[in-house]
This record gives sequence, structure tokens and C-alpha cells, in this order.
Amino acid sequence: MRLALLFVLAISTVVVHFNQAPPLRPAAELISDLRAGGVTKVVYDRNWPAYGTLTWSHGPLSWNQARFDQPDDVWDPETTRLVPEALERRQGAFLAQVRAAADPGVEIVRTEGFGGPIGGSVGSPAYGRWWAPFGPVAVVAEVLAWLLMLTRPNPRYASRWAWFWMFLTGGSLFYVLLEPRPLWRGPYEVLPAPARIDGTRGFAIAVALLFGMAMVNA
Repeated sequence: MRLALLFVLAISTVVVHFNQAPPLRPAAELISDLRAGGVTKVVYDRNWPAYGTLTWSHGPLSWNQARFDQPDDVWDPETTRLVPEALERRQGAFLAQVRAAADPGVEIVRTEGFGGPIGGSVGSPAYGRWWAPFGPVAVVAEVLAWLLMLTRPNPRYASRWAWFWMFLTGGSLFYVLLEPRPLWRGPYEVLPAPARIDGTRGFAIAVALLFGMAMVNA
């Protein structure tokens, strides 16, 4: 069970790293990419460009997202309500360019705005961008890792509070790999007592990881 859990969490970590926050590019670059070939899928929110997202893929782990550039005429300046006719006109004109530039094999998908390329995907939108059926499996694996962390007594490498904070930044993979003993160590092998991470240091590690990920995605 531990190996299976580690396998799913490892895939989940890779998928989220590559697909959670696609790099932002001008929407016009989608047309250029389509003409150059290599685009496999285009996913647009039904309310884009008023809000929502437009993404396109060069492969299951290579997505781009259109930089948000909201037109002024899709909102009524007095009522601040969406103007459906203006939105439909804007969206239709852009999608006509997309379809004209796209090869017949390019999949163009409309979502209903619930996240993920097919709408309503379970867990992170990154799972749906890679392979939608993986979403529920990844969520179950994450829940199992949390349950193991909360119910196992005396974790070796970090306190339960430390693991709690680190879980919020993807630490479940490392928990399954290291606790209650590193996966590569034998069940009867005597292990030296490690320097245990307390809750304060676990919180600091989590904050540092969040800051680092924000810098990478900037």
C-alpha cells in the first residue's frame, strides 16, 4: 500500500508542478502557436474574456494560459452587469480566428467555469489538464496520507504539527517516503534518532516553500 500511495503522490506532485499555474501569455500568441502547429487542445471558459480562463496545450504537461485582458464593452458601466451580446461578439470573433488557424485534430473545449479543462474536475485543475480520471485517485491518495499522518503516533522526522504545515505545501509525498522509517531502509534495521523538526520549523519550511514556488511562477 505504501508503494502505491507513493507512486500516486509522486505523479500528483509532478502534474501539479507543471499544470497548476500555466505561464501567462498574450491571447494572440495562441493564434501563432496554432499556425505553427503543435497545439493539441484549446480550453476556454464560457464567460471568457469577461472572466474565467483560456488555456491551450502542446502536450499533457505543457499548458499556457491567456493573459487576462478584459474588454471594456463586456460590462455595462452603469449597472456593472455583464453584457451577454458584447461578450458573445468578442468571444465569437476570437474563436473564429482560433478555428481558422487550428488543424482539424486540435480539440476545442468549452467549460462551464467550475475549474479544470472539462469543468468540474475533482481536486486540482492540474489533474484535469493531464488526465481527468486521475483526479479522484490523487484526492484519495492525499486523504489517506493525511489520515496516516494524523493517526500514527510519534513520527520520527517531524512532529505532527510540523508535518501538518508541510502537508499544505506538498509534504505528503515526503511523509509517505520517510515515515515511520525511510522506504529504502529495512523493517528491522536499527535507525539513528534524527534531528526532529518541531512545529515552528515546519511552519517556516512551509512558508519558505510557498515563497519559493511563488518566485518560480512569477
